Amino acid sequence: MRGPISSEQPGPLGVATPLRRAVPAVYQEDPLFSLLCESFDDLLAPLVTAVDCFDAYLDPYLAPGDFLPWLADLVGYQGSVKNGTEAERGQIASAVRGHGRRGTALGVREAAARAAGVPVEQVELEDPGGTKWSAVPGGATAGWPQHGAARVRVAVPESPAQAAEDQNADRETRRTLAAVRAAVDAAAGVHCGIAVEVAAQAAQPRRAQPRGARTYGGES
Repeated sequence: MRGPISSEQPGPLGVATPLRRAVPAVYQEDPLFSLLCESFDDLLAPLVTAVDCFDAYLDPYLAPGDFLPWLADLVGYQGSVKNGTEAERGQIASAVRGHGRRGTALGVREAAARAAGVPVEQVELEDPGGTKWSAVPGGATAGWPQHGAARVRVAVPESPAQAAEDQNADRETRRTLAAVRAAVDAAAGVHCGIAVEVAAQAAQPRRAQPRGARTYGGES
């Protein structure tokens, strides 16, 4: 696999079987022919290495950073790939699985968790059920009653610095709320009215949900 692009001088890649070994001995004694074989080895080494490591190019955790945008398009990842961070690589790796879970309770919770940067266990989805229809095109997408709409609750851990500065905490909460709102809208089913809540709280053990509760997330 090729190394990162930088100003430093890259080391020689080399090949497993040099061309010089595949020619008769009479040619190997010629210095000019040996240099010609070495030049071909240096020319073909990047191609051979790329083919040998092609499976690594298809792994989001191993692919080079400049290859990630193409890989994201290949799996249908709709987010932006800028720095090739571990978070971006993880989202690309889970894109195919997310397509199969899109519109489900688990898919919505996972999308909200990725947007908020928290474990999926800290996201709860309450779905009271129910449908709405309208004879007017687009009329069923607005005006969902708050008591009848599904609700996503995201528990974001509160840092001591945020707790000391209310203004910064409010700004961070609004930013997280907007990110979760966008992720939920993309992962939810068509024309689903879902309310989103983001609450900052101190880390504490989760309380087990009663068996049979209609809350997705936590113990049940």
